[in-house]
Amino acid sequence: MNTASWPTYVSRHLPWRRRPVAAAARTIASWNAVTRLQTRGHLLWPAQQITEARRAARDALDHPDRSLATLPDTLDITLPPQVRDAGPGPEQLNRALRQARHDAEQLATATPRIIRRTLRRLVADLAEADETFDRVCNDVSGADLRTADLTHLYLGGLRWDAATQWPAGWREQIRAASDPVDGIHQIRDH
Repeated sequence: MNTASWPTYVSRHLPWRRRPVAAAARTIASWNAVTRLQTRGHLLWPAQQITEARRAARDALDHPDRSLATLPDTLDITLPPQVRDAGPGPEQLNRALRQARHDAEQLATATPRIIRRTLRRLVADLAEADETFDRVCNDVSGADLRTADLTHLYLGGLRWDAATQWPAGWREQIRAASDPVDGIHQIRDH
């Protein structure tokens, strides 16, 4: 494809027009609560990287002349094997991030108008994915966790409510380690 036709092609075929990163995050959010909790430690890293990519995309939107070159590197996010094998969504997320990185690299040859439109869509996609990952990693409100093995899991920052069902013997320990926040409870970081 020649570079003269590239901006027109991009404007019609943007991968994040349908917010594929957010769609993959929603697929991961569909995992049952026990799976999400048991892979939480491994999900926190890509969640943090998506937050950083969202910030970089926002910064590139505000200052394309100085931030556009670093954007593709922030989209180079690798999921740990424990997440890839946990259920549907990780391969979808990998594909979406690879395509977003490729297209971010192509922005160096795009017109300013295409750059702004592309970055706005990418920021929206990453912001939605960021919010979804926050729920995936930190919210177990109303979840049935009775079958989860919490012995070696990091639970700091986890939000829960009165409807959350904990494994036998854990409810009082969880309650003692939590603070009420906006009508729910949040486990203190230790």
